[in-house]
Amino acid sequence: MSSKRILAVLLGGALGIAGMSSCGSSSGSSTADTATADTTAGAEACTTLTPVKITLQWVTQAQFAGNFAAQDQGFYKDACIDLQIQPGGPDINPVQLLLTGDTDLVGVQFGAVLTARDDGADVITIGQVFERSAFSLLSFTDKGIKAAEDIKGKKVALWGGFVPSFSAMAGKHGLVQDKDFTTVNQGFDVLPLLNDEVDMISAMRYNEYAQALAGAKGRAISLFDFGADGTSVMEDTIATTRKWVTANPDVVKNYLKATMKGWMYCRDNPDACVQIVLKNGSALQENFQTWQMNEVNKLIWPSTNGLFALTQGMFDQSAGILFDSGVIKKKALYSDVVDTSFRDAAAAELASEDLNGASFTPQTLDPAVLFAGG
Repeated sequence: MSSKRILAVLLGGALGIAGMSSCGSSSGSSTADTATADTTAGAEACTTLTPVKITLQWVTQAQFAGNFAAQDQGFYKDACIDLQIQPGGPDINPVQLLLTGDTDLVGVQFGAVLTARDDGADVITIGQVFERSAFSLLSFTDKGIKAAEDIKGKKVALWGGFVPSFSAMAGKHGLVQDKDFTTVNQGFDVLPLLNDEVDMISAMRYNEYAQALAGAKGRAISLFDFGADGTSVMEDTIATTRKWVTANPDVVKNYLKATMKGWMYCRDNPDACVQIVLKNGSALQENFQTWQMNEVNKLIWPSTNGLFALTQGMFDQSAGILFDSGVIKKKALYSDVVDTSFRDAAAAELASEDLNGASFTPQTLDPAVLFAGG
């Protein structure tokens, strides 16, 4: 198993610099027969809580608010689960911990699942958290970059893990690297953009975009959206091993059910979720977490196909881009990689809940006010 290949795709999320909306079938490989019974008892019925560990791709922040909210609100306890949430970081590779049995679940970029499988690991995804992609390129508006064709002659800073989306975009618009534009490796911040060292820079809308807005000193910023361009790769997903799923079918379903309730809580109570994240030790201050919570909610809601759904269409776009870009060497099959049976069973038990959030309205946040103090 090559850790370097996993890290290449994880880079954007695992370094904290660090989805799509598509209609289609949501029938993953079927293990639903083991997950149909509702074993999610109330807290009073739990004589023993099952210990479960999830490792996230980066530090404690609103990107993962649904997990922290579900824990804070007692949803995991109600599901007879004692969940341990382990934050990630630059020295933590969640997929490797999964494969060595040091964690039960991971929250990672979807590409990490495909690269792991490409190297022979039986890693699967059981729920897609972000329906849309947050990956974007930022530029100062005065650079005149309004469309992909305007990237000609520009210098672009990229994270290694997100080159596939950029390559797909460049190919779609007939742009050739080193001929039409130049690229440089990007670090952990957006200073190269703020210092006019590059024309465009990678950013997650929930993270680096806020950093850029805070440091722009009134200079207008434009955003190139890979999701709108149709060249994005799915981002935050919930993954585990087939072996663990087979051994713990009810726990898998109950974990997903509780986490779905956590994300619905954050949709309806974003300010409360910011406080929950801060209480769990976030390094980012409240104004940045407020921005991040709002942006993350917009990646999830409204949920076209239902919370945590992963359709064939979503899969095909991401897997196709990763294959065409050479990140994975073998074509990936939806039926091998995706198991939505537990998600579907959890959703059925939450039939009275709003899993689509069709009426979701994000908060209106003014960056000039929110980041006035830096």
